Amino acid sequence: MKKLSKAVLAAITLAGMLAIPSQVQAGADSTSGDILGIVGSDTTYFVMNALTDAHNLSARYNPNGDKAVNIPPLVSANANVEAGEATVATASWLKAARLAWPGGAVLPADANCTTQYVFGGAGSIDTAQDGDVSGISGSDIDVPFTSVTSVPGAPDAGTYTVRLGVQPPNGSGDGQKAITGSAAVKGVTYAAGCLDIGRSSSAPTSTGCKTTDGTCESWAFALDAIGWTSFPGNSNAAVSNGIVTADFNKIYQCATSSVDVNGDGDYYDAGDMKIGYPKIRYWSQLTSNSNVSVEPAKIVPYRIQAGSGTGKDVASIFMGRSDGIDSAVLADCDGYPSATTNDKDGDIATSFTFPIVQEHDCRNVSDTDKPNAICFYGYSRWVLQARSLETDKRNGGKFGKFGPNTSELKRPSFSTINDSATRYKGTRYVYNVLPLNAGVDIARTPDARRFVGVSLQPAGCTDGIEGGTDDCNFDGDFTDTGVTVGAVPGFVCGDSTARRIIASFGFKPIKSGLTSATNAAYGTSYCRYNQTALSNS
Repeated sequence: MKKLSKAVLAAITLAGMLAIPSQVQAGADSTSGDILGIVGSDTTYFVMNALTDAHNLSARYNPNGDKAVNIPPLVSANANVEAGEATVATASWLKAARLAWPGGAVLPADANCTTQYVFGGAGSIDTAQDGDVSGISGSDIDVPFTSVTSVPGAPDAGTYTVRLGVQPPNGSGDGQKAITGSAAVKGVTYAAGCLDIGRSSSAPTSTGCKTTDGTCESWAFALDAIGWTSFPGNSNAAVSNGIVTADFNKIYQCATSSVDVNGDGDYYDAGDMKIGYPKIRYWSQLTSNSNVSVEPAKIVPYRIQAGSGTGKDVASIFMGRSDGIDSAVLADCDGYPSATTNDKDGDIATSFTFPIVQEHDCRNVSDTDKPNAICFYGYSRWVLQARSLETDKRNGGKFGKFGPNTSELKRPSFSTINDSATRYKGTRYVYNVLPLNAGVDIARTPDARRFVGVSLQPAGCTDGIEGGTDDCNFDGDFTDTGVTVGAVPGFVCGDSTARRIIASFGFKPIKSGLTSATNAAYGTSYCRYNQTALSNS
């Protein structure tokens, strides 16, 4: 893999911010200064930062000076929230994860969104000290934010509300809920027009944001991959040999009954299972016919935070299941969700759960766990951190081999990540997701599409001559003639600088090809419209 230096990356990013492509591409509608809010996945946050900078300063793609604002998935400054996270074992990982992110962020109000959101800082109150400010927790009521109302000076000459101390959507699922307003996210239900683009590392399939029912549309813009990592001190054979899907399924699934294959009175051997604990609990059980008399080293399997596309993809790709990771992974575990009412092994003093990490951040893997831990990582973020272009959160981990069977075991790399039949089977698309209402654009969806998608020309553009209100090349005027008839790719889907930015951030750009498999009117581009996930079987 060819590595880019910091200086080269900086030059590429600067070029993306200043370049005006010679070809006619997408611009903006007739209004100016619109705010486009971007939230969601941790995976694509950094590449979308660079793409956002480039789009915002492009006279060709953004002639009316719209401002896309890329909100981080975590913010570090919110003492009332952090205090709760520090006191709960299941939430302490998140307090540490926050420290690698900005202190806060602001999504300005505009004529289409009369609430200004301040992410981080004072505002949210965790009265239960449980790391949760989404609403009622036990007998305490957590306050997700405070508001300042009737602030004069809104772009429409009216007033706007300021919400303080908001926690941003963290992960693809949170982002999709937020842009559609289909559910509260961290205690906030966002109105239509406030958030316009959802960063997503998985295809949108959740209720309220689906490409199949017209609540969302998606634009796949690159290929990435997920890999599993081991850590220094792990000398188990699986580290060099690799782990297949069927074994990952058992590592991350608790047994519903106890099995002692050879009747020797222990549950240490290959095929043995103890009720309420992972079906494969020990590294030695990954070796066929393993039979030991002394309890061997336990696997310590970490999982990704709930609500992330990476966690969802780990469940489907590595475990071969389509259900949600929390319900699938924890459902039959001893003591979940209650140590007394859900006791599986007859001992209420014992229980089992999978420790948690923020996606692409394995720093929460303890030194004690390292010799036996499994963590998951996105390839693109691994590359950024290996190049010292992002805080190194790998904690010394290295990628292991993975595949649906032993003949397809591979590690992720720039060459093995592709859409061919012989690809590394942890390969996935990454997406930008836009909100719709029964298939119809809402608020600033057209502006957002001209940044991250492909726009269809107005009906009056079949002769290539603009007139009236038909801006056939979306360049902000209505006076052009000889405009190419057909779909108009936006910045991410049509610009060569965007492709260089995407590659420099560790992603594999998609080759030029048919934008849509079902609608030829979208022509060709570097994106795929409503692309389903790759099959990894």
